[in-house]
Amino acid sequence: FLVRKVPEIEAANQLPATGSLIDRYLRINRELRHQNEATLRELTRTSDPSPKWLTAFHRQSNAAPLSSFADRRTYVYRGQEIDRQVHLGFDLASIKASPVEAAQEGRVVFAGNLGIYGNTVILDHGMGLFTLYGHLRSIDVPVGATVKRGQTLGLTGETGLAAGDHLHFSVMLHGVHVDPVEWWDEGWIRKHLIAKLSPHRPMAAAPKDDREQ
Repeated sequence: FLVRKVPEIEAANQLPATGSLIDRYLRINRELRHQNEATLRELTRTSDPSPKWLTAFHRQSNAAPLSSFADRRTYVYRGQEIDRQVHLGFDLASIKASPVEAAQEGRVVFAGNLGIYGNTVILDHGMGLFTLYGHLRSIDVPVGATVKRGQTLGLTGETGLAAGDHLHFSVMLHGVHVDPVEWWDEGWIRKHLIAKLSPHRPMAAAPKDDREQ
């Protein structure tokens, strides 16, 4: 994995190929990861003032979770621990090169390579709420485009720091990663958000989506 992935990520992100393979990997898993989070904070500083998320978010069709939000990962090489990180999203897998579907209506604010996330699309859903779709094989939407809930953004892949074909899905609120499970839950959204917003703004009806299971 390291022999294949480290040079690939270095080339895609113009990183120096100096030091041992482990040193180079740790540069990616620590320094590049840190740079990517700084980029995400910058990308999510401004947002549409109107929310487009007054209903539950669509979850990737026919996809099984490989890992969850806030999983603590220990990285071992030849029997020795070399690093620890916290996973800031959900990994969802289906068949290879599956269509990646927008969780909610939004505007594309990023579409391109983003370090450890590989080919990535980021959507602004208004009021500081963003979703990230990482490790894509291909991207089908340009920056500035408005997409609908369930619209295809690209295809799943294994670009970036991914060991196999899957979608990395993150939800960010004002630049902070939050648990996607809550945003997939209609009851949670109604109780914690819509009930508090309803005195101040009209509510949208829940959309019908035949692909929902």
